[in-house]
Amino acid sequence: MRFSPLPRFATAILGIFFTLALIAPLPFVIVMPGNAQNIFEKIITVKNQKSYPATGRLDLMSVRVTNPNNWIVGPEVLYAWIRSDEAVYPRAAIYPPGATTESEKKAADADMVRSQSKAIGAGLRYLSRHPDFEVTSDQLIEENINFDVKRTGGPSGGMIFALGVIELLTPTDILRGRHISGSGTISIDGKVGPIGGINEKIHSAYKAGATLFLAPFGNRDEITSVPKGMKVVIVATLDDALKALTSKE
Repeated sequence: MRFSPLPRFATAILGIFFTLALIAPLPFVIVMPGNAQNIFEKIITVKNQKSYPATGRLDLMSVRVTNPNNWIVGPEVLYAWIRSDEAVYPRAAIYPPGATTESEKKAADADMVRSQSKAIGAGLRYLSRHPDFEVTSDQLIEENINFDVKRTGGPSGGMIFALGVIELLTPTDILRGRHISGSGTISIDGKVGPIGGINEKIHSAYKAGATLFLAPFGNRDEITSVPKGMKVVIVATLDDALKALTSKE
């Protein structure tokens, strides 16, 4: 069977259509791996009371997201889909209507401050209820604990912050020289909540050299691949996280 070529006019129309499809802005955002920051390097400090230096590294994870003021085009979406360490989401799934770069930064900064306050509360409450960690009441002073985070925002560092508080206030060597990472929100009563970009954070942690990643129970079904040499432990509470870190396995 022979096929006759399309008329030039039809060919031109199709060419214009596919060109526009490639360059037209699309309502998607791309989530990419971000930074791994050791919270014991000028992020968390304890002043005016006895504390104990950490023997290992505990990483605060972040992701990078295309900002709400920009729309991405077809080739960018295709490239992100091909890459194993990036993800594409509908814009509405990440940003609320009317979001701007400025409004999102303001909200992320506010979430970060709240997460730090909850982390301190959760850490001190945990220590007050577990005398085996040998922390005295005069060490459970919230005002003596400070955070200084410049490169990330949002609430997802809560669990890591709480673990950092506990590590610095107790003579118990929780990290035992290991490189640990993780992500999850925290409540005052120690519940760990889900976060965004779980797979991207696991890959970032692996690239930074972490061997253990603490992931929220609420994200367990989203984890699609774990790099070889990385162990992921699912936790629902701060107590779960401490048990995972103090286990002899």
